[in-house]
Amino acid sequence: MTTVEVYGSRVRQARVLRRMTSKAVMAELGWKGARQTRLEQAEVSSLDMEDFLRVTEVLRFPALFFTTPPASRVDAGDLLFRAPRATTAGEKEYLAQFAAVVGDFLDGLDSGWPLPPVKLPVVDASTSISSAAELVRERMGIDPDAPISYLTYEAERCGIPVVQRLRRSRSTGALSLDPVDDDAGLSEKHLGYSTRVGEYGDRPLVVVRASASWERMRWTVGHEIGHLVLHAGGGEVTEDQELEASRFASELIAPAKAIAAEVPKVPSLLNLVPLKLKWGISIGALIRHLAASELIEQQRYEMLRRQLYTRLNPDTGHTWGKTEPGWDAREPERPRLISRWVERCYGATTAAMLAPHQLMWPQDLLEDFLAGQRPSPNRGTPTAIPSSQSVSDGGTVIAIDRFRQRRRA
Repeated sequence: MTTVEVYGSRVRQARVLRRMTSKAVMAELGWKGARQTRLEQAEVSSLDMEDFLRVTEVLRFPALFFTTPPASRVDAGDLLFRAPRATTAGEKEYLAQFAAVVGDFLDGLDSGWPLPPVKLPVVDASTSISSAAELVRERMGIDPDAPISYLTYEAERCGIPVVQRLRRSRSTGALSLDPVDDDAGLSEKHLGYSTRVGEYGDRPLVVVRASASWERMRWTVGHEIGHLVLHAGGGEVTEDQELEASRFASELIAPAKAIAAEVPKVPSLLNLVPLKLKWGISIGALIRHLAASELIEQQRYEMLRRQLYTRLNPDTGHTWGKTEPGWDAREPERPRLISRWVERCYGATTAAMLAPHQLMWPQDLLEDFLAGQRPSPNRGTPTAIPSSQSVSDGGTVIAIDRFRQRRRA
């Protein structure tokens, strides 16, 4: 009888990525007892050809996936994010296995065309957040007092691939991410997470939720870079570490030393808008950053924060806390590295174009890898804002004066 050797971790990965329980898989296969569990726990197992083909059919992964040893091994404990209380163990495992297969996919791309070398530093606990952010800017080749035009691009150029997961997962069909409404009662409440992948765990990876908010997308990428730099040891992220990553994100995007001279003598929500647009940071994050850096007094911060969540934006009907002025000044940043390397290695621009290469990945999972990527260089990339009066992006001009006029009205 012909048998096939399969890797148990691959069977587990496929099951988790299809969001299937062991019980459901066993029912589909007609197995009994703990056979599925034993198969997943074994490093390598032999299956007869009939069972093997049934496994590929039920889990909807190519045969090559199960017979190829995994390189990246990511556990839930390796994820650098603080999971909300409602996050189940199963959801954490899904996020870990998704990162692991992305890591293996990146290894394949790297073997075809070397990925950008990792320039991201790892600092010890004694390093201040401002020093860590300054070091990252230095590694990125960005001046300490210059705005970062496109943070996601700079992160990928520094050897940090970014995957943007869209609202509907092709591989699971789950409506797990919502780029418009973050209060839709969906299962995944985090904005992103990071980890390290590859055979030796030396490739940083950032996975972010799709969002219609350019402010949130930029800041989330910065937050995950903060975890990778400050908390490389892994383990469950504490509340203090979350705060450190948040402070790092704001300091990376808008260094306190650089913006200190630009902060108005009497900061208000309105006169902070030019600062927001120049540096590419939300007013909400900016006022927290100013308070943490002692550029404004705590009393002023608390007043501004109250106003942020009570003042209405006449353009949207929401408070400034949900849609600040300038919410439409830029397009949300999108990663590019993975799609660019797929073009280089395979001459393909879509998952469907990869089909002739008979890769070990199902097409719907490849679509998940590529879904949030920019298909081609974006010539309308946002640039540093030179003027405090307006911001232009791809022909759209957001005039600061209109907010003053509406306020007077």
